[in-house]
Amino acid sequence: MRTPGRGRSSLPLDVVPGRYRFIGVKLTEESVYAVITDLRANVLEREVVALESLQVADVVALVSRIVTSFQERSDLPVSAVGVTVGGQVEAGEVVADSPFLHWHEIPFRALLREALGTPVHLDNDVVGLTRAQHWFGHGRGFENFALLTIGAGIGYGLVINDAMVPTSIHPVSHFPVNPGGPLCPLGHRGCATAYMSIPSIVSAASVGHGRSLGFEEVLELAKGQDPVARRVVREAALALGRTAAAISSLTGVERIILSGEGVHLADVARADLDEGLSDYGGAHDPHPQPIVRPMDFVEWARGAAVIAIHAEFPEGIRARP
Repeated sequence: MRTPGRGRSSLPLDVVPGRYRFIGVKLTEESVYAVITDLRANVLEREVVALESLQVADVVALVSRIVTSFQERSDLPVSAVGVTVGGQVEAGEVVADSPFLHWHEIPFRALLREALGTPVHLDNDVVGLTRAQHWFGHGRGFENFALLTIGAGIGYGLVINDAMVPTSIHPVSHFPVNPGGPLCPLGHRGCATAYMSIPSIVSAASVGHGRSLGFEEVLELAKGQDPVARRVVREAALALGRTAAAISSLTGVERIILSGEGVHLADVARADLDEGLSDYGGAHDPHPQPIVRPMDFVEWARGAAVIAIHAEFPEGIRARP
């Protein structure tokens, strides 16, 4: 539909999403999560396969098998494949540093493209998740929003004036929450990673109990008012609130989406999250209420598909007839 008069339409145009197919692949240190979607990133099929090896050649071979299987079952040709990893990706070509996969300077896009013969697009996993929220998720309709994720590490995505802003992982993951807090693996005292990452939460609770604990067990203990787990989770939620408040103050975003596999801590200690949001603000400071949206790794794979969609339709599917 177009508005009357000359010039470009002020209303977004649309496409038929069912005419296209995209594959999204999210790599973790334990599994490959893959989906096939239409142009609006609606998931049509999904698959999760355990990674038996982190050797690059083995990962390329496994991803190739998964993609080929999707292609053979698809009712339409696959336009492109998107792949995301946790860590630093340079120029959409090279996994410069992935601490989870233990990869350094790996030209993964070229290797996978050669194996598949299909267009491949590579990026950081938080970039993919942010793009998915921008176009199709909880950030749609907001010109300014931020995404903050908690998991094995801390992730950060930012959209300003309806455009994604390149962000570095470390400034937020090592944002100083409390100068007297615990140490992170890089030796920073009291940073976001030291309080909020799943390994830090599990480590602190395990030390307190004198035995190894899992993350879900820590949350259950905290729900049951276990003093050690309760304190660890409350401090993590407080740190999450303070970090979200800092992002809001520095960027002026209208919405902050809190997600990741560790964000369930907000359900256990919501009062502490809210306290952290208001700790350093004035009584009338406008802080957006965070939107807590847990997303599993299939959703992250969907974000990888959006990386491919964005690469093939860089102006956005709403701007194409």
